[in-house]
Amino acid sequence: MNRTVATVAIVFALIIIGLGAYFMVNRWHQNQMAFGRQQAQQECLEVIQKMEADLKEMRAQLETERQMRPGDEDFPTVFGTPAPDRDSDSLPVDCVKVEAQMNAFFNYLDSQAYLSNRDLDGGSAGFFRESAGLLMANPPANIAEMKDMFRLVKNVTHFYRVLGKDRLMLAKDILATEDRVLEPAMAVLYAQIAECGQPLPGDTQPLSIERLYDYAGYFLNTLGGRSYLLRRESKVRMLVSYYAILIIDRANDEKFNQYGINVRPYIDYLFYDISNQKGLTYRERYLTRLTALRDKYM
Repeated sequence: MNRTVATVAIVFALIIIGLGAYFMVNRWHQNQMAFGRQQAQQECLEVIQKMEADLKEMRAQLETERQMRPGDEDFPTVFGTPAPDRDSDSLPVDCVKVEAQMNAFFNYLDSQAYLSNRDLDGGSAGFFRESAGLLMANPPANIAEMKDMFRLVKNVTHFYRVLGKDRLMLAKDILATEDRVLEPAMAVLYAQIAECGQPLPGDTQPLSIERLYDYAGYFLNTLGGRSYLLRRESKVRMLVSYYAILIIDRANDEKFNQYGINVRPYIDYLFYDISNQKGLTYRERYLTRLTALRDKYM
């Protein structure tokens, strides 16, 4: 009898201890769950706050980029008609429209005080014609640049030697003052010269595509040309590199890539550069065209 009572007492004590342990563990578990929920909520709040901050920063960045771009209302004033579309790069181009845009652009430049006060012979179009004539007649060196120190120095100082200080300073003033319309202006100029093969306004002969190839190779493939671009503002550097790549691609298609320039590394480099650049109006156009060229030269 005493043994039975002792056994029951032990079993009862074990049950009490087990229940006590269960409730303690259950309470600890509930506390941990509550702490976990609270921690998860805090982490969610932090993620939400970060997302809201990132969204605010992105909106501010987009607004800054939008303000850096020329408004659509500026284009008819500068080019007579709306400039090329921001997203597409349609070929073939409408050469009649391009010529009208080119003439309108030079008329716009002539109306600007910083140019009209210079009393340029033939206006801005005359300045471009004269400068282009000098550059076409005196192309830079594309081969053996590093074998001759004198040739290297000439390449580094090419534009200063050929154009002279006054023309070079005026060209820099135009690039700086017309930054808001630089992209469509370069698109129209490239279409006029390279794609339509038309002369500059007031000229009778188009610029030689072979001489343009010399300059494309100079900018992409020589120390003198690369050092010149590295001293320029990033937008100018990327735009010049972009159109140089298009000219080298055309040289490959038409079999006059006489220097054997491998354009693929420059395509990859510029694609990365433009992908990380803010404030380019035609950014998607450039990336689309460069993607097609990457596939072409795979």
